[in-house]
Amino acid sequence: MKIAVFLDDKEQIIPFYSSGIIEIYSDEESGWECVNQIPLDLTVQKDLVDVQVKVQLLASEFEDCNLLVVENIKGLPLVLLQEAGIGIWKASGKFSPEMFHFVKEKLEKAIKAQQKKVVRPTLVGNEQEAEYEIDMIPLLSGDRSLNSIDILVPFIQETNFKKLQIVCSHLPKWFNKALEEFALTSKLEEMEPDVLRVTVNPIDWSDDISFRKQVHIPGMGGGCSCGG
Repeated sequence: MKIAVFLDDKEQIIPFYSSGIIEIYSDEESGWECVNQIPLDLTVQKDLVDVQVKVQLLASEFEDCNLLVVENIKGLPLVLLQEAGIGIWKASGKFSPEMFHFVKEKLEKAIKAQQKKVVRPTLVGNEQEAEYEIDMIPLLSGDRSLNSIDILVPFIQETNFKKLQIVCSHLPKWFNKALEEFALTSKLEEMEPDVLRVTVNPIDWSDDISFRKQVHIPGMGGGCSCGG
């Protein structure tokens, strides 16, 4: 991983419209090492074209570095850097390469959150029958980042199903309220101790499910799990 930082001659992190050195660091086994230095002076600009040329030249030297640490940045430079695939991290004060450990950790967590696994019920048979099923028990016991509301509610809002079978260990607290809001019915069967099969059907099946997208279920983005 490589991270760039904009510094003055006193090793202070400075705003983008300043004069200083952009230092690019690489995360090596021995620690963060400076692998490139790029002089940059944006204290005087002739016009927006001049700014554009300077920023584009700067971006061309970043190569596989896609993050710049500055005190602040706005306007055209921010847009141009983002278009070039270079993200911005705002910080201030005295620079130390050790700060990159914190930046890297936060970035990795953010990337992991963005790459959160999307799990949905699967189609059984042909599309005309519109029958789906999902077993929540192994899904939720195997991945704590998953929860029932994030799996089932988007599916219900987006999918015109005639039948949905859910296997779970218990019904989540939001479930019965959601059935009412989405105009659905359910049938509950106990397959064995702590294993339930819930069959969900629309009260009146229709090609138009647009109303479901308007339904808000409190807790979206978190909530109770439907299987542990």
